[in-house]
Amino acid sequence: MAADTETREAQRAILRVIATGVGEFGIYADGRPSTVQVLSDMLLLSRAARQALVDGEHFEWMPAGQVDVSLIASHNRTGKVDLRPGAAREVALGNTIAFVALQSGARITDLLRGRVSVHTALDHYSPPLRDHVSRALGRMRRPTATLQAVTMSVVDPAARAAKLPAVLWPEWTSRLAPRRLDAEIAGGALAAAVVFVGTRLTHGSAITLLDPAAQGRQVSHVMRSLGRNGPEADTIRAIARLVAFLDETSTPIDFARRRVIDYSGILPRDEWHEICRTANVLPGGDRRWQTARAHLYALLSGNRVARAPFAQEAGFPAFAEVRSFRDGLPEVVSRALMDTAAAFLKAFRVDEPVAWMPHLELAGVVADAPMSSGNEWPQARPARAVVKPTRAVAAYSAGQSVREIAFEHGVARQTVSRVLEEVGVKIRIGRRRANIDVEWLRRRYIDERRTIPEIAAEVGVTMTTINRHLEAAGIPRRARGSASRATAIRVDPRAGDSPLLRRILVGQDATQRAERFLIVARHDTMTAAATELGVTLSILANQMRRIGVDAGGPLIQRAFRGQPLTLTELGVEAHNELSRAFGLSEVEDPARAAEGSQ
Repeated sequence: MAADTETREAQRAILRVIATGVGEFGIYADGRPSTVQVLSDMLLLSRAARQALVDGEHFEWMPAGQVDVSLIASHNRTGKVDLRPGAAREVALGNTIAFVALQSGARITDLLRGRVSVHTALDHYSPPLRDHVSRALGRMRRPTATLQAVTMSVVDPAARAAKLPAVLWPEWTSRLAPRRLDAEIAGGALAAAVVFVGTRLTHGSAITLLDPAAQGRQVSHVMRSLGRNGPEADTIRAIARLVAFLDETSTPIDFARRRVIDYSGILPRDEWHEICRTANVLPGGDRRWQTARAHLYALLSGNRVARAPFAQEAGFPAFAEVRSFRDGLPEVVSRALMDTAAAFLKAFRVDEPVAWMPHLELAGVVADAPMSSGNEWPQARPARAVVKPTRAVAAYSAGQSVREIAFEHGVARQTVSRVLEEVGVKIRIGRRRANIDVEWLRRRYIDERRTIPEIAAEVGVTMTTINRHLEAAGIPRRARGSASRATAIRVDPRAGDSPLLRRILVGQDATQRAERFLIVARHDTMTAAATELGVTLSILANQMRRIGVDAGGPLIQRAFRGQPLTLTELGVEAHNELSRAFGLSEVEDPARAAEGSQ
């Protein structure tokens, strides 16, 4: 489609701005903003112009050929026009009206009033347009001008700066700073804002009193953003109240002195590891140690962490890491670091508290309710935390051995030894001697077939000690494993002195096999006995075969070609002795084991 005169003129103006790098028409005649700012201004005004046409609002200064609403299609879906529509005709229409509007501030106000939020950020627009937007939104004064106009009884910026950290206290920053900004930059800018309240200082000169290496433009950027969002609406008033308090109060910390202390020797690595060892937490690598040093540096000096004298060392953290470290400190580590910081100040003869800040209520801000810190780090030795030093010392002084104390706490002997050594208790050297009679040991181990753990528990020594005494006495030890357990080597007491029963009633499940043998003897077939017991025929047959092996020969002659099951001569003898040992009343209904047990 053919472009009209106004559209071609707007296009030429845009090309001139791109070619020359500055804007020199309309409201830009004196300001001469950059290309990016001019194009950002036109983008904002173009959308406002198209939205005005969609809303049915036509201004008399609009070119007659630029009021065709049919060219605008980006609002069909939501009712609001797009910032960057896809149709070239809609773009041309909006840019043409924006170019005409830029010839006069009153036209800009017409377009923006009611179509731009009072909380709109203006950082990317040109200074001339910012002033016109402020008028359209009712903003008549910048935050900096408002603070500088505050009337103070006594204004000494240097004295006020000495009462402030270079980065405002984190609690104040989190409540007053714009949420979208870096917390450290915002904290530095807010501290500078406190300094220049009621003065004619510039942003740069104010922040120099706190941090000579900081950039004044960072303060300017933060100050332009103050008060745009609801949570930040009272920031200006809060800063003014803080200034009044600082000017009228003698504060306990001289931050001007704190800022110039040499912090290069704060928290050596060995001291950090000692703190973690005492608190029984993992110290981590060099990164965590450097973060702990940076935390103490920021706490004591109030400076940006990047100004630390060890900031160039490997593993030095960023400000966000330091803040995360501070918020996640376990209580016991936090107290230890505060003690370290106090000792550091004392070494420099600084008689001040480690940290201090005015209460947030001074600014009319409700502070968050304090919450108990539930932060924890992994324990370096989890078992170490189980042993309480006072209890361990009392038990050890009462005559208990390290082994006995460790057994009571369920930890290793070495853990108890470390706890006692840490509190200065000297450990008794040497093993507990046990006087063990060789004949007694032989009787217990060979005749009574006691196990090594049972003998060790009876004497009150370790199994290693019993093994050593067996070896010294020349007593051969049984093979290790399940065959050496008490249930496998102990003869049932009901066997008495009977040689036959002492062979049968020994080993795992020996009693069960004997009871089932007595039941089998009452039946004509093995199948009938298996049915009564509720086990398979193969299991019962295996058990009868095993009891025969233990007795020294077969006990049962199984049913064959219609002949009932009979007992062998050895079987009759075993039956009679087992009946006397168990008693008939006990075998009439013996307890049945699970089918899978053999």
